[in-house]
Amino acid sequence: MQEQFDITLPPQFVYPKDSAELQLAMQTLFEPGTHPYHLLLEALTEENKDKFGSSKFEGLKFEVKNFDAAVLKGRLRINYGLQLTFSCSGIVNNLNNQHSYWNFEIDKATNTAHFTGDEYGELRSTADEF
Repeated sequence: MQEQFDITLPPQFVYPKDSAELQLAMQTLFEPGTHPYHLLLEALTEENKDKFGSSKFEGLKFEVKNFDAAVLKGRLRINYGLQLTFSCSGIVNNLNNQHSYWNFEIDKATNTAHFTGDEYGELRSTADEF
């Protein structure tokens, strides 16, 4: 599986010219409580559903892995802490130093950004064995 989402960039969004500006823009764009932040949390929740338990994410930090300012495309690593709560037993499991990789593309014409996460889950079919 692979998570994807699109966000409309705010009118005051300044298109980044380098990795440092991009990192700052991502931290601002995904400020807790915003619509983009909730979309990202939904995608991360889906990506981590095979770990079971109710997910709670903490301390999202964006690391630019590559960025081409000419075409506004790149790759991010999102680092976070993950707390899983198992409601039946009341057990809470804290998983620190979790991360997720996302490719992105900013479209100036539509003032949107498209994010695509790496594939996860079972990537092979049992049919591959025959």
